[in-house]
Amino acid sequence: MNPRSPLPPLLLALLLPAAGPNPAAANTGHAPASATAGSIATDGHDALAEERASLIRIGEAKLASGDATSALIAYRQVATSTNEDEAEASAQALLGMARAYRLGGNGVKAAATYEHLVGNHPTFTDLPTALLELGRTLRDLGSPKLAIARFYSVIHSTLKMPEAESERYRRVVRTAQFEIAETHLYIGNYEEASRFFKRLDLLDLAPADRGRARFKAAYCLAQSGDRVGAVIAFNKYINQDPQDENSPEARFLLAQLLADLGRKEESLRVTIALLQSEYARGDATGRWRVWQRRTGNQLANQFYQQADYVSALVLYRALDALDPTPAWRVPVLYQIGLCQERLQQPGNAVATYETLKKIAGNEPSPEVADFTRMAAWRSQQISWVATARDEITQLRPPLPEPASAPSPASSTSTSSAALNVPGVPSAPGVPGAPTPL
Repeated sequence: MNPRSPLPPLLLALLLPAAGPNPAAANTGHAPASATAGSIATDGHDALAEERASLIRIGEAKLASGDATSALIAYRQVATSTNEDEAEASAQALLGMARAYRLGGNGVKAAATYEHLVGNHPTFTDLPTALLELGRTLRDLGSPKLAIARFYSVIHSTLKMPEAESERYRRVVRTAQFEIAETHLYIGNYEEASRFFKRLDLLDLAPADRGRARFKAAYCLAQSGDRVGAVIAFNKYINQDPQDENSPEARFLLAQLLADLGRKEESLRVTIALLQSEYARGDATGRWRVWQRRTGNQLANQFYQQADYVSALVLYRALDALDPTPAWRVPVLYQIGLCQERLQQPGNAVATYETLKKIAGNEPSPEVADFTRMAAWRSQQISWVATARDEITQLRPPLPEPASAPSPASSTSTSSAALNVPGVPSAPGVPGAPTPL
């Protein structure tokens, strides 16, 4: 307790004189002792309330800075109070303690604290928020069914809340519905999760939340095996939310789905559109750039393994333009050279390998040194094959000139002479035919 706090009421009553008429006080205009005691008691109650509020503020500040241990010390001093008039402050402190336990990685204590808060403070103004955080904690602890039950409790608890806070409670309810869908996704119940995310799209959500719900609905369709439905859902999401944070991942998944369905041209167009996108330049987190590289590289490798070297070459060229650093360009150029070899373009392949060696430099870094050695070896092989082919051509004897075609008359006489072999009689009327026995 603060050293400057007033004395407890019981001790204060012992020090004050007994109540009764006081002529001196009446004559001098001073208030009676009982009135003074009541005033001091009121001031003491206000000071205690301020002290509790101060401790809660300290706990919030420590929690915001990541100091869970200090936050627990501050919150615990308030949470131990049992007075009815301190119930709201005690509940607020319990909520802070549960959050501190979660921050410290102690999910079991956090869940127990949330449960204690919910069971002992049913009229707490932040009860929906506490139930929401309890559901998330239970899900993290591996109890998704209990988590879903608590998320539904969030929806039920808001029915008893005052109308003045209706907008805030509506936001909490929407968040609870989102968490229910996320939990179904977490346990692999993709069809149910997709239905919940589709319902969320019908609600009055913020643009970011609406876009996230559309992406999750399409993702669940893909995971459930409905490829055609997922393709339609991803196309709708990309058209409606082209700059959403999940848009690059959606394009990656869409390209993969189209490739799996045998729609290679569409898959190639989606990938090229992602690689040529300008969003990555203004993306502070690099999310677009990461998915550009992953999508292009994975699909290009897939086309290469399927012997579709033309499509692979198109994607590798687009990947080459993403990053000018040697660590990125050298491996991509090596793949371009391989594609050119498979397409019977040895001259272009050698030129690509020469460009690779120039970019790597005279002293290549360890991460690109292997590519440099392999490119040099492949260039030597191409030169050796070309030289061997020329030498074999020179050693080959010249082909004979084609004989001139004989005239029709000479051809007829020759055939007749060849058929009338001496000693072999001919059948009547059939020149050159053997006589039947």
